[in-house]
Amino acid sequence: MALFRATPLVLSLAAAWPAFADTASTMETVQVTAHRSEKPLAETAPNATAVSRHKLDGRLIRDIADVAKYEPGVDVATDPSRRGNAGWTIRGIDGNRILMLIDGVRLPEGYSGRPGIYESGRDAVELETLRAIDIVKGPTSSLYGSDAIGGVIGYRTLTADDFVPEEKGVGGSIKTFGASADHSWGAAGAVAAKSERGDLLLHYTRRNGHETQNQGQNAIQGPSRTEPNPKDWHSDNFLAKFGANANASNRLEFTLEQYQRSADADLLNQITARAPYSQAQDHTKRTRGTVAWKAKQLGPLDELTLKVYGQRLENSDTDISGVANGNRTFNDYSFEQKTVGLSLDAVQSFQALNAQHQLLWGVDLSSSDTSRPRSKYAITANNASSLMPGYPSKLFPDSKSDRLGLFVSDDIKFANGIVVSPSLRWDRYKMRPEMDAAYLLNNPNPQTVPSFSDQAFSPKLGISLPLADNYTAFAQLSSGFRAPPFDQANMVFVNRGMGYGYQVIANPNLKSETSRGIELGLKGKWNSFDFAATTFYNRYRDFISLVTLPPANGLMTSQYQNIGRTDIKGVEGRINWRFAPGWSTSASLAYAHGRNLQDNTHLREVAPLTAVWGARYDSDRFGGEALLRAAAAKKTDLPGQFGAPGYGTLDLTAYWKPAKQTVIRAGVFNLFDKKYWKDADVRNVSGSDPIDLYTQPGRNFSASVEYQF
Repeated sequence: MALFRATPLVLSLAAAWPAFADTASTMETVQVTAHRSEKPLAETAPNATAVSRHKLDGRLIRDIADVAKYEPGVDVATDPSRRGNAGWTIRGIDGNRILMLIDGVRLPEGYSGRPGIYESGRDAVELETLRAIDIVKGPTSSLYGSDAIGGVIGYRTLTADDFVPEEKGVGGSIKTFGASADHSWGAAGAVAAKSERGDLLLHYTRRNGHETQNQGQNAIQGPSRTEPNPKDWHSDNFLAKFGANANASNRLEFTLEQYQRSADADLLNQITARAPYSQAQDHTKRTRGTVAWKAKQLGPLDELTLKVYGQRLENSDTDISGVANGNRTFNDYSFEQKTVGLSLDAVQSFQALNAQHQLLWGVDLSSSDTSRPRSKYAITANNASSLMPGYPSKLFPDSKSDRLGLFVSDDIKFANGIVVSPSLRWDRYKMRPEMDAAYLLNNPNPQTVPSFSDQAFSPKLGISLPLADNYTAFAQLSSGFRAPPFDQANMVFVNRGMGYGYQVIANPNLKSETSRGIELGLKGKWNSFDFAATTFYNRYRDFISLVTLPPANGLMTSQYQNIGRTDIKGVEGRINWRFAPGWSTSASLAYAHGRNLQDNTHLREVAPLTAVWGARYDSDRFGGEALLRAAAAKKTDLPGQFGAPGYGTLDLTAYWKPAKQTVIRAGVFNLFDKKYWKDADVRNVSGSDPIDLYTQPGRNFSASVEYQF
């Protein structure tokens, strides 16, 4: 609560800040995802931010966990034993409650077989292909519908303009990079061409690496192991974009993208006397194709974008474990999701009621097929294999999900500078199970798996109020909606194994999750200084969770149910000061408090107080940045829960341009070799677990060399 009491002081100090004279010009940062159209970040509410390509390069960011490290209020949970990064957590809301987009296309959902372990995560995007990452915090269903109940991550990929800023010409880049934390190295190459008739971009990235180091020192084979499991991995990403200009007002765009990652791991922490070895091979492949038509000044419309897309995720997890007599068990589990969709966005400007209007309206239509096939084989000492009883099987029947969304939003700007932004979206969601032989094999007398359908209106009201030449206040009321996903609405499974029989039963009364939120913010901007502060309160109803029921028919019984209410409130702030030519400093912090109102316990997913301070110098030839990240200790409710201790780490990065077209970057991270844990990684860890397994890397280094032509 001390932080809440300090907030007025922070704002009053910001209000007293003088408007420094600064002749240096900075490139305007744009936010796209928060408004579903381009808008300067300075005009966007403080709950949205954008991580530019400049930051991704300058901080030598390797993956989404590195992105979240410098964004207070945002986390990425990581499984150190095998799976890697799971997905994003925003203000304590995680998993499929965070909508992820790439160029406006919904990314595949994640699948979690166990709490905290995403067997199919949401880290199938190559960061080298991105021009920016938009982060929108809080319910955003008024523009994006279901799954945006906790926020949105919007990836924006590079275009030919990023390599050829002129009207015509050829450009590109070649880049190599490496990091000691996971002994990884890679290379990326891009070539782009532009003419009056169109443009072309080809981009390829290759990465190779090993297990991410930690500060565990127990190399024993077995559950007490704290050193990371040995792992080899590689990934490939290909991005192709082609644009054809029919005339000055009409344009066709084609995009093809394919991401693949394979990993081989020795699961030494799973070895027991009965199973003397355990190995895993995991493979992820995501393919996306998009065709878009963009028109300008089409009748009464300023802009019209029609997009048709298809996307497929294929995730394969295989592992083989041995037993003492030489026999082995081979598991082959898959997760597949195919989506086809269409979106239409129209922008129209007009004058009405003594105000300037920018009307955005459109349609989202998509259909997804989701499947989780599983097979298990017994392999004898002489390599004879046979399918084990009860397989192939499925934990839930194949599911087909259809989504229809209609939305409208209006930015109403009055002569006095006040902007009122109402928006409304209507969603229709329907999911149908398709029970096949593989599902029925392990459920010979299954319950009827019900279809699920729901519809919802998601309104939002935002107000931007200029208080003086340099200040803008923001207020917004928002709502969120999330239909039950495939693995919760359709989970019906029976395992009658001797001694550990269990079942998950259907819940025909399962309801959609909803949220309501209020946010108040203030921004200030001068030539040399800017700040943003916000306070928020979000309440969530009918969250879905797996609940243990009394045994039935001799089986342990569970069911997905809607459980009570949850609220999360907090404050966030950031400042930037360009105090001398080439020199700048920045600071940001986030504090949130969440409670499960059903049992009055803290929400384990809400991160403790986190702050980042940075100092930076830039010139034409060289520069660098120092980043200090600090987090408070995590408080826990129950005895035996492990709470991450507080910590502080220092990262240093630098760049040098030996020639106009060449940039060499290097960084040292966790400079003082601090032993620490990320709160997101230990949410489901108890004090009796090998907690050092979850420590972050000690002192480590990264470097890159890039040549642009």
